Amino acid sequence: MHNVYKQDLLNMALQTRIRFVGGFAAMCFFVCALSSVFVPNVFALDLDGKALAVAEQVHTGRIVCELGNVVNITPDAQNRGFFVLQMGKHRFHVSPVPSATGAIRLEDPQAGAMWLQLANKSMLMNSKLGQRMADECQSPAQVAVAEAMKKGPAFNLLDGPAPSVARK
Repeated sequence: MHNVYKQDLLNMALQTRIRFVGGFAAMCFFVCALSSVFVPNVFALDLDGKALAVAEQVHTGRIVCELGNVVNITPDAQNRGFFVLQMGKHRFHVSPVPSATGAIRLEDPQAGAMWLQLANKSMLMNSKLGQRMADECQSPAQVAVAEAMKKGPAFNLLDGPAPSVARK
């Protein structure tokens, strides 16, 4: 349906035959500006049950990272299961992505941001550049898990199910 609107706008722009030195640039601006009105909101999508289950496990609030970085994660009040992740001047609209490993993963595919949350720490990655933006990020619950890991023996996967850990 949106392609029909875009085609109509393109035809209308071509029919106007803008004739001046910057005509082509003006026509491109006209088509791009008007067609963006008809692009669906990518954040208005409903998440499936698996993604919503992942969203319930996300640590929110102020999360302190190494090198003085701070990440703030707040639930998006208008889109269930989505979050706004902010670090300094960077702001991302992230959604949960189920993973086979059990790690909590939030992604903003347009910006290339990925938040990876493990039991004891989290990190923010720029997947487009393949770089870490923030590492060793810990919520209060993750600090407790990290301390317990230092004090207790490592868990052996062959011994059975893993002990439960507080999520928030």
